Amino acid sequence: MTQDEHPFIKMVTNHTALIDKICRSFCGKNIEDNEDLRQDIILNLWRGWKRWKPYHKPITWIYRVATNTAISWKRNRIKQIETQPLYDYDIPQDDNNKEAIEQLYNLILQLPAYDQKLLQLYIEGWSGTEISKMMQISESNVTTRIARIKGKLKELNSEL
Repeated sequence: MTQDEHPFIKMVTNHTALIDKICRSFCGKNIEDNEDLRQDIILNLWRGWKRWKPYHKPITWIYRVATNTAISWKRNRIKQIETQPLYDYDIPQDDNNKEAIEQLYNLILQLPAYDQKLLQLYIEGWSGTEISKMMQISESNVTTRIARIKGKLKELNSEL
């Protein structure tokens, strides 16, 4: 059996329009995102191939796997907030506080990535409500996390 004759490849090839339709509905016209999602869908189809039974309709199975993959993919994309890395910020040239600001950013860079993003949104002036929506956590969780991050920064600063 050649690679082109494999039943999985035939199934995916026969239903490529369905996969493309689902990708377009979740990604719009963004070509890179469409291709990323398409690859994720095909990978998940392959992972589930052993569990697929020939008496099930292929289109139903592909639709279910593709839709679930796309929903998860979209949820994860929303969590990836586009922010400018902290080390790219211009540090004010005021000589009185330049060292203190540099030290603060160095301390922030020691935090876990999630905390860095949360604090960065806070520093940029986003409200607790806006941050909670962007990070998909409750507003009270934002407040609690910010307070803990501030405490951690004080602790790191005292260790210097």
